[in-house]
Order: sequence, then structure tokens, then C-alpha cells
Amino acid sequence: MVTQPTFKTLEHRGWSERARIYDRYSGRFCRYGVAALIDAAGISRGQTTLDVCCGTGEASLAAAACGAIVTGVDFSEDMIVAAQAKGSNVNFQVGDAEALIFEDAAFDRVINNFGTLHLADPERAIAEAARVLKPGGRYAFTVWRGPEIAPLFRIVPEVVSAHGTLEVDLPPAPPMFRFAEREEAMRVLSAAGFTDVTFGDIPATLDFPLAELSDFFRHAFVRLTMVLDRQEPTARARIEEALGERFQDFTDNGIVHLPLPALVVSAARA
Repeated sequence: MVTQPTFKTLEHRGWSERARIYDRYSGRFCRYGVAALIDAAGISRGQTTLDVCCGTGEASLAAAACGAIVTGVDFSEDMIVAAQAKGSNVNFQVGDAEALIFEDAAFDRVINNFGTLHLADPERAIAEAARVLKPGGRYAFTVWRGPEIAPLFRIVPEVVSAHGTLEVDLPPAPPMFRFAEREEAMRVLSAAGFTDVTFGDIPATLDFPLAELSDFFRHAFVRLTMVLDRQEPTARARIEEALGERFQDFTDNGIVHLPLPALVVSAARA
């Protein structure tokens, strides 16, 4: 019997395939969270810091630039190789956010830049962050805001539904914007042993040439690319054409400037 892929295995495959080009595509807008993340976590010189879902290491490098002693972990070996190639003093290693190999109370700070929405069991990952933090240590993560204020996450499902289908052969995914809901974030963090929860808005923008829409969407996203790849060819063409039309309102001199607001959430380990 053929084993069907899980959400986690598909995420792993998708991001591993994009590791060498991550900075050119996804990294261009994910890096907007880094400065806010470092500030919210209160990272400073000498602090032991764990960067979970570190990807190609941008947040890890920023924390190290503050003088922190940084370990970066990602479930994709290809991402870790890309991070290590940047030649820093960060200890990059393969690791699972939902089953960290570190001892209890090993770190002063834990950060996660836009990785939470790619986790199959984010509550477990948050509990793991609490476990490896020292009492009084701080945890911070970034998440995208939902479709009510982020045009990308409203326009894309509307267009796909109008010209194709969202009912494709993919395993169910966790709610993408769950932790952008402040009450839900506070509830889960409190249950994991966190206190002093704070929130901060991040004004981010997704910029790409309108003429390169198809290329950008194929390489910058994983779940969305899988949805688009499962459309009939004629439907896929109509979807891309309709997306280009909808993005015209955000386009200047051929460059799309799409608001992509985010949220930084931080909390202290009790």
C-alpha cells in the first residue's frame, strides 16, 4: 500500500527544494520580520539563543550580530547547508521544532521567524520552546496577518475558487492564521507556561515584477504552489491571468507592491 504524504512531509520536501533559491524569493519578504523579532525577544550580547525553523539563517545571523551565542535549527538539511554557506559563527544544525534535542532550560531566548504556520503541530513546538527556555527567558515568533487585512490571502483563494478549485488532493493543513488571533495566541502560550504576552505590528510588503508572477508564485511558496500545480492547465492559465488583473491596483511601473502585514508575538517563560 502506498503511504500518502502528510502535511509535514510535503512542507519538508517543498522547502528543501527551495533552499538554494530561498533568499531570492521567500526570503525577500520573510526578512521583514527579523528586526522586530530580535527586538521583541530582547536579544543582547552573551545570551544563548535558539532560532527555530531558521531556514537560510537570516534571523540567526541578526541575533549573532547582537553578540548572542546562537544555535539555528531547521528540519531541512538543504536549508541548513545554505545557512552554513554564509560562513558565520552560528551553530546551524538539522532539528525538529516539535521535538528539540536540547536539554531543559538550555537557552535565554528562542525565536521563530514565520515558521509557526509551517508546523504540523504548532502547540507542541511552542511547548518545546518553553521547555528549552530558562525561567524568565523570552520567546518570540512572527506570523502573517489574515485575509481581512492582507490582500494576498484574500485575493488568491477568491481567484482560485472563481477559475479553478481549492478542493485538491492535499493533506489538510493547520489553520494558517491561528496565531495571528491574539486571544488564541495568548491561550496557547499561557497553556505552555508563558506569561507577559506582547504583540507588535509589522508593516511588510510583498514586491515582485508583475511580468514574473508565475515564476515568483512557483518559487516563493510551497502550499500555494501545490494548489496551483493541481489545477487543470486551462484553469491554471486563467488563474494566473486573473491574479495579474487583481494585482494591477497594487502595481507601479511594473512592480507589484502588495501589503503583507505581519505580527510579532513574544512572551516570557514563567
